[in-house]
Amino acid sequence: MRFEDELYEAMCDAYPSLTVRAFSRALGMSSGYWSSITAQELPVSNVALINLNDYLECRKVLMNSESVMNGKINGIQQMIASEIARRFLCEKSAVVVDKIWPEIEHEFNCETNKGDAYNALPFVMSRF
Repeated sequence: MRFEDELYEAMCDAYPSLTVRAFSRALGMSSGYWSSITAQELPVSNVALINLNDYLECRKVLMNSESVMNGKINGIQQMIASEIARRFLCEKSAVVVDKIWPEIEHEFNCETNKGDAYNALPFVMSRF
């Protein structure tokens, strides 16, 4: 199964009423983005994955850190982090990935390590 299909299924599991248009907007793209890349069997862009991670981070701010939904979102964010790392591995040498992986892992995990401390809210800029 393609990463894109797994990502969409995970998002639908977390948000059962999710539409392809809403998913496209969560990716920070136009309403038809997901349908277009799916029809052409193109990969989701790195920018769209980062936008989705930011979107999910904003959603986590609004919920209890111990909730089941928070766990699902963390799982999706881990999928995104793994895919971005895999793409870097394909594009760059393994030496470069080894150097940046601790930073990537720290950024994706820093919110879960802080507990219930209050911090600045993350934000997502979109075109709609």
